[in-house]
Amino acid sequence: MIPPPHCEHQLDACRFQAELLGAVGQAIVAVDLDRVVIYWNRAAEEMYGWSADEAIGRRSIDLMPRIETAHEREGLVETLLQGRSWTGDYEITRRDGALRSVIVTNTPVFDEHGDLVAVIGCSVDATERIAMERRCSQLAAIVESSGDAIFSTTVDGVVTNWNEAAERLFGYGRDEIVGQTVTVLAPPGLEAEQAWIRDRLTSGRAHERLESVRVRKDGTVVDVLLAASAIRDEAGRVVALAVIAQDISHRVAAQRALLASRQRLAEAQRTARLGSFEFDLVTGHDVWSEEYCRILGLDPEARPQRSRFLDIVHPDNAANVADAWRATLRLGVPFDEEFRVRRTDGVYRWVRARAEPEWAADGSLATVRGTMMDDTERVESERERRAAETRFEIIFEQSQIGAVIVDLDGQPTRVNRAMCRILGRSATELIGCRWTAFVHPDDVPLGHMMWERVVEGHDTFADERRYVHPDGSTVWVSTNVTLVRDEGGAPQYYSAQFLDITARKEMEGELAHRVLHDTLTGLPNRALLADRLRQGLAGSRRRGARLGVMFLDIDQFKLVNDSLGHGAGDELLRTAAARITTSIRAGDTVARFGGDEFVVVCDDVSGAEIEQIAARVLAALSIPWRLADQDVHVTASIGIALADGDSTPESLLRDSDAAMYRAKRRGRGRIELFDDDLRITSERRLATATALHRAMDRDELAVAYQPVVDLATGRLVSVEALVRWDTIGRGAVQPAEFIPIAEETGLIVPIGAWVLEEACRQAVRWQAIRPGGPRLGVAVNLSIRQLISSDVAGRLRDVLAITGLDPADVCLELTESVFMEDVDFFGATLAGLKALGVTLAIDDFGTGYSSLSYLKRFPVDAVKIDRAFVDGLGTDPHDTALVAAILAMAGALDLDVIAEGVETVDQLVALRALGVRRAQGFHLARPMPADAIAELVATDHRWTVPGLTRGSLPVDRRPSAPVRRVAVARGR
Repeated sequence: MIPPPHCEHQLDACRFQAELLGAVGQAIVAVDLDRVVIYWNRAAEEMYGWSADEAIGRRSIDLMPRIETAHEREGLVETLLQGRSWTGDYEITRRDGALRSVIVTNTPVFDEHGDLVAVIGCSVDATERIAMERRCSQLAAIVESSGDAIFSTTVDGVVTNWNEAAERLFGYGRDEIVGQTVTVLAPPGLEAEQAWIRDRLTSGRAHERLESVRVRKDGTVVDVLLAASAIRDEAGRVVALAVIAQDISHRVAAQRALLASRQRLAEAQRTARLGSFEFDLVTGHDVWSEEYCRILGLDPEARPQRSRFLDIVHPDNAANVADAWRATLRLGVPFDEEFRVRRTDGVYRWVRARAEPEWAADGSLATVRGTMMDDTERVESERERRAAETRFEIIFEQSQIGAVIVDLDGQPTRVNRAMCRILGRSATELIGCRWTAFVHPDDVPLGHMMWERVVEGHDTFADERRYVHPDGSTVWVSTNVTLVRDEGGAPQYYSAQFLDITARKEMEGELAHRVLHDTLTGLPNRALLADRLRQGLAGSRRRGARLGVMFLDIDQFKLVNDSLGHGAGDELLRTAAARITTSIRAGDTVARFGGDEFVVVCDDVSGAEIEQIAARVLAALSIPWRLADQDVHVTASIGIALADGDSTPESLLRDSDAAMYRAKRRGRGRIELFDDDLRITSERRLATATALHRAMDRDELAVAYQPVVDLATGRLVSVEALVRWDTIGRGAVQPAEFIPIAEETGLIVPIGAWVLEEACRQAVRWQAIRPGGPRLGVAVNLSIRQLISSDVAGRLRDVLAITGLDPADVCLELTESVFMEDVDFFGATLAGLKALGVTLAIDDFGTGYSSLSYLKRFPVDAVKIDRAFVDGLGTDPHDTALVAAILAMAGALDLDVIAEGVETVDQLVALRALGVRRAQGFHLARPMPADAIAELVATDHRWTVPGLTRGSLPVDRRPSAPVRRVAVARGR
């Protein structure tokens, strides 16, 4: 077709434009409104693979297929109709099938009428760029949508990127963490771990993985799996690090729980001695637990072998075990056997193995799972139990102790021969019969209580009760009952043991009587007396009556013992007990208190009544006694005390005892009633005794010295040391008041030792005043208490050594009562004292019981005439005669004589006339302190004796040197 002439110019223009578009590097395609290609440049040929000749005239959608939605088409058309260009991304398919991403700008072409006639599309190949952008977008989306924390850092560890999962995991937002170093996430001690990862990646490793812990923003620690990678540039240099942190807390916790569970399982298996095993018969994969290996003595690290245990089975069990195991593996029969194995250490153990087979879907045997338990202890325990049962049977039947099995209703179900013998009945009579049928009637409530106490929760019970034999005789039985329970604690039966204790009970009764009664007289002793007194006081107070107590002591009992012997003394006590018992009322109690002392307790009695009872007792005891074929007359001293509202057993005994001693002091053989005067005296004596215990600690005791004068010269020859007591609260206490108390309490021993040492020290000081003058002696009284104390001679030796006093200057004065005691003992004691070089004198001579035989036997040097005889000199011819007789006796025995208690001139003149050489007393000098004696020594004081002229007295056969003696003085 030839174009009209007016179109030539337009065609030229079109050719020029076509040439120009063909040279453009971008694909240019023009299509009409039906999408038929009307232009296709060279760049389009290269981009889509179709030549212009092939493309022009064909639809563009056929040449470059792409996915286009209706919405996109509508948008394209609407935009073009508006005269605007439209740009879009398309993925088209080249002729060779390759996919390309292109960016197409579609431009509308209008005719002169303004109608759209064509569309020109300019395409740019953006496949690589779009692919890159798509990949980056996908990566970013993946990073953001990842459940794992993903972040990147510089080589120095500065955070550069941070996804949402990292925010959730660590608690830091992007704005908070980006720009900080990752060390904020490292717990203390793990900061170096960051540097270690960085060094590993920068040194050439592409990736690093490790499990670690990191710290959240709130300070909590989270377990994480870290995967770090190096990001390199085109030159291969590491420019950044990418890290993925996965929260593995649950997995770690599960692993820990699993480990703990395995450990608990292993521990449980060890505790239960129960091992486990599993044999996979299909794969051959077998496993067993450590406890399984331990039980069999196998190496846990060794590869399991399912038949290994068969090799170590005891020969006695090997065949049965092997057969049972083959049946399990071949036939699927459950395995359950108990047998012995020989461990690798040579020890045999009993085991119990159980196994259950499991079947596969096809019906074949697939797995065998089982357990093995160390059953040695149970087997041994069972063996011991059977042996114990055998022993029990033997012991039960052959035991000499009665044994009974009793049901929970209290009826015997089994008894042994000893039980039948104890109760005197056959087993047939005992079994099935209620136990109370055999108990003594008085003990039946006790029999009920035995079972009740056990049932009430006391699993054991013991008591003693009587049982009655068929013949009516009684047997005492000790019973021990034990409630036997099963393993769950439920009661099963009672086990009871019965022991015949009849002989023991009889002996206990006898012993109980002996404990509470005097063996000689059969009377209650002091222990039973105290109980009777307590009961009597309580009963009397309830009845509004009075209780009376008599304290009785037999006079001259020691004389009977010493003269007739202890056998006669015992007979006297037995007879006295009988006479007292027959003299008192029925219901009154008589007890032997000790020695020759008896106590009578009278309930509901008045003062007159108890005195009448005491008079009857005294009269009965006054009847002559026939002892050792001799008639003996003995009296008794009785003290009476009546109870009042404040009385106690102790106070009644104390008061009646005090009254008895007053009866003795007033002549013996009489009755004294405790009264207020005696109470005051007793209380004063108690107060004195109490204060005396503190006297030495308070320095209340002192020593006074009474001069002894030579009546021929009037010179001081010795002094008698006299203890004095001046209390802080009571003032001076007379020696007659406290010396007897000191004797009774034993305080006389330390007091006497102190007086002796003090007197010896003073004597040494006085002698030092006039070294060349006559030596001054000192006398100190020595009581029986001091003589019987241990090693009195040794203590005297120590005093002499400490003070340095010559023993010849010491005189020990003894009372005559010493000679009435143990002659042999005191003879040896006095000989020991005499051996030290001291002199011995008898004090208060003539008032005691000494005889010439005693004076001859004991090493006595002098006697002191008692003041009772000195008082009557010059007025009473009898006293003068007695003193003369004492002088004659002393002269015959070669003894010195000293008169004491000289209080008048007449007494002094009479003593001179009788030939007494030495005297002391208030007329000459009262006791004085040591300083006063020192002054007499210093002045060589001379006493003036009326009518005394030198040589007027008979010449003494002894030298005129002063007598050097020591004694504990009484009174003046």
